[in-house]
Amino acid sequence: MSELMRIVESLQETDAAVLHLSRAIEERPDDDVLRINAEAVAKRQRDLVRRLDYTLHTKQSEIVRYRVNRDWSGTYPAKAVAAAIDTFQDLVTAVFDAVRTGPKLRYRPSQENLTLSTFDFAGAATGSVIVSLAIPNDRLLFGETDLDETLGLVERTLSARESDDLKLLADRVGVAAITKAYAWADACVTYGLDTQIQWGKSYADLREVTITQEDAAIVKSVIENKSDNAESDETYEGILLGFDGATSYFHLEVFDSRMDIRGAVSAGLPKAWTTDQPYRAKLLRTSQIRYSTGEEKVTWTLLGLEPLRTLPKPDTA
Repeated sequence: MSELMRIVESLQETDAAVLHLSRAIEERPDDDVLRINAEAVAKRQRDLVRRLDYTLHTKQSEIVRYRVNRDWSGTYPAKAVAAAIDTFQDLVTAVFDAVRTGPKLRYRPSQENLTLSTFDFAGAATGSVIVSLAIPNDRLLFGETDLDETLGLVERTLSARESDDLKLLADRVGVAAITKAYAWADACVTYGLDTQIQWGKSYADLREVTITQEDAAIVKSVIENKSDNAESDETYEGILLGFDGATSYFHLEVFDSRMDIRGAVSAGLPKAWTTDQPYRAKLLRTSQIRYSTGEEKVTWTLLGLEPLRTLPKPDTA
C-alpha cells in the first residue's frame, strides 16, 4: 500500500469518527468524555489533512473524491460503482485529449494522453460509497494546467442543461467527449446514482459538483436529443453505375478512390441518363452527427451531371 493510500484510508476512518462523535455530542452535550475524545480525533484529522496535502504537493498530484449514493435502496452493486467510475474515467480522458490535441468526433486518445489522464486508486470508504482517486498534476505558479482545464470542462459538461450549452461545449471538447458524458449519465440513471465529485490539490480546499440522478436524467435527455447537421456542395468525377429518375435513385463510383456514392435525385434533374458512362457529378452532401453515439449519418442528393469526353489518366504514383 502506498503512502498516499495509507493516509487517505486513515483520513476516511477519522472523518467517519468525527461525524459519529459530533452526532453523539449533539445528543449528550454535557458529556466531558465525549468532548475530549472528539477534540483528540479532530486533532488527528487536522494532522492527516496536513500530511495528505504535503504528500500531494511533493508527488505533484491531485486528489479526486468520487462519491455515489443510493438513498432509495442503500445497496451498492459492484457493477453500478464500476460503471460509474469507468465512464467517468473515459469522460476525463476524452476531454483531456481534446484540451491537448483538439476536439475529436471519435474517442481515440493518444497513448500519452491516455496515460497522463488515468486515475490511480487511492482508497475507498463504505456507507455511501466514496472512492478516492489520484492523478498527476503539475504545480504552476500562474495559470491552469491541462488537467485543471480538463476538470473544469468536465464539470461544465455534466452541468449542461440546454442544447445551446451543449453545442458550445462540443465545439471545445468534441463530440467524442459528449458521447462519453452520455454514457456516464446513462449509468447514473440506470443504477439510480446520486453523485458528488470533489477534486483539488489540497484536501482542505476541494472544488465540488453534485449531480443527482434526476440531474443525470436531464443531461442524458439533452445529449440524446442533440445532433449536428451540415450541408456542403461537392463535385466528383466517376462512372454512373445506376440511375432511376422515377424512384429518385443514383449510384456513382468515383474515379481513383473507388468511393461508392448512392442517394436521391434532385427534382430539377432530367429523368433519363445513360449509365456506365463517365460524368462530373455535382452533389449535395448532408450529414447528421448524433451526440449520444457519435454516429454520423450521411445522405447524398444528385444536383447535376456533366458528361466527360475523356476518362482521367490513372494515377501511377
